[in-house]
Amino acid sequence: MSEPFIHAEEKVLTEGDNRRQQLEYLMRRFGDKVLYLAYSYLRDRHWAEDVAQEVFIRVFTNLDKFRGNSSIYTWIYHITVNLCRDELRAKNRRRDLEPVEGEDYVATEVEEQVLANLQQQEVWQAVLNLPVIYREVIWLHYYEQLSLKEIAEILGISLPAVKIRLYRARGHLQKLLKAGEGNA
Repeated sequence: MSEPFIHAEEKVLTEGDNRRQQLEYLMRRFGDKVLYLAYSYLRDRHWAEDVAQEVFIRVFTNLDKFRGNSSIYTWIYHITVNLCRDELRAKNRRRDLEPVEGEDYVATEVEEQVLANLQQQEVWQAVLNLPVIYREVIWLHYYEQLSLKEIAEILGISLPAVKIRLYRARGHLQKLLKAGEGNA
């Protein structure tokens, strides 16, 4: 029985016995993307790093439960999105703690490459200022280049809901960018 969503290189993960090697492969392949996705949600580098570590701990402990109904990439991103949402909800419940302040993001070589691909810092800031439900679809569609169907799977929402969120996110971005031009 073939598994249509598993790429040839990912079959090694489901067939091999060495879980440590499997995890190392997944961390090399998806580690930076998981970190960037977490940062896009949390807007704090250290917090995003903590979440990325937790993502791969969960991947490691649940790798044997991966059924291949989607790509490993989609499965890991789904875990990341859920952990980020959980973290944001927990932060909102902890009213007695000081809010996490955004910090300047110190770029490494890999991050510099990703940031170089962003057309303008202004657009990036506008994306970060969007509400999470819009920021996540913008990030997954434009920066991760996922299809709308993949985004729906990751977020656990319907395809029409993804389309609506993407449409509304674009509208919010246009307003934010126009407002920024007026302030310049």
